[in-house]
Amino acid sequence: MKSFLLLLQKPFKWAHLSPGVNKFFRVLDVIIASINKNIAVFGLVAGVIIVAINVVIRFISGFYPEVHSITWGEEVSNYCFIWSALFGSAYGFRKGVHISVMVLVERFPPALAKASVLFSHILSALFLAFMAYAGYLVCELNYSIGRYSEALYNVPLWIFLVCLPLSFLGATYRLIEKIYEVSWMPANEVVRKTQDEIIHDTAIKE
Repeated sequence: MKSFLLLLQKPFKWAHLSPGVNKFFRVLDVIIASINKNIAVFGLVAGVIIVAINVVIRFISGFYPEVHSITWGEEVSNYCFIWSALFGSAYGFRKGVHISVMVLVERFPPALAKASVLFSHILSALFLAFMAYAGYLVCELNYSIGRYSEALYNVPLWIFLVCLPLSFLGATYRLIEKIYEVSWMPANEVVRKTQDEIIHDTAIKE
């Protein structure tokens, strides 16, 4: 059994120590982080601008009834905020800014604390992977029945909903990344490094 575990560990150890593999994942990390952050920012800004324009136009229409608000503004702004929230949440997993209570875990013996953190990450990754699959099914269903946006009649609805599988897939990758980091981390450093990461990434903004 021990020899089998050592054999199973070899490819993971090689990947962990390989400069080429580490460089590839560093580049991938930057790409995914940039996508998540930029979509979150753009979605929020676009949503706010559309809502602000509609508010101004509706105010003007009180004096000039022939002026009409943007008919598609409400629906598109809603989707902008949804995209912003989902991709921002995925980015939050990289920054470690989601709510995490370490008061109980920090009292555990190091090995148990590491196992608890790992279990938490694995459970979260499984849930997010399921949500990514469920989001894919929602997109596939809307594509197969040919549903279109209520305001933008020529735009298929699945285009707006593709944020579901993409954002949850990005968040799943982040949790897998955390699982990898904690797996190689010495047990007595897990709690301290997790707390330091939360404090650092909450205080320092990119």
